[in-house]
Amino acid sequence: MGKINWNRVIIGGLVAGVIINAFEYLLNAIVLAKDWASVMTGLGKTGEMSGASIVLFNVWGFLLGIAALWLYAAIRPRYGPGLKTALCAGSGFGLWALSLPASPHSL
Repeated sequence: MGKINWNRVIIGGLVAGVIINAFEYLLNAIVLAKDWASVMTGLGKTGEMSGASIVLFNVWGFLLGIAALWLYAAIRPRYGPGLKTALCAGSGFGLWALSLPASPHSL
């Protein structure tokens, strides 16, 4: 088995985190801003996010990027480099990420 190059995993994960955070910003702060504001008003809260929440979500985006790159690096020795490995890692990570909100611990 190959050894994971942690420098590349961290750097690649940070790049992936920038992409994740950019898409999250576009989706939540621009496209869905009015919807989020109405939902939060319905819950009796302000529609604005605090600075701490923004930092938390950005850190979470970077951690997701690093975890996704780690998964790719972990399965690469078995599947080999390339698109098939990236699709397998992305699909597996996506299914895992989608299952988190549905878990009983998220309530």
